[in-house]
Amino acid sequence: MKINFKDEKTEDIYQVGNVIKAYDNTLFLVVEIINGGGYALVNLTDNTVSKTYETLGELAEAFCNEDDFLVNAEINVF
Repeated sequence: MKINFKDEKTEDIYQVGNVIKAYDNTLFLVVEIINGGGYALVNLTDNTVSKTYETLGELAEAFCNEDDFLVNAEINVF
């Protein structure tokens, strides 16, 4: 996995497909739940999924921390 960190406004990084590094060094992927709708975070560190929220704004409000960083991650599966 190749990881580059970007400095962007924290609330703007909560978009589908973005990988976020949290204050505790945990990596999260922002996903849209197709069946049932909503948005969630997939914890790439321990493979868990957060509670589902109706909007990205609600998701960001629940998890957003000023120490979060947008990560430019490239995942290669062989």
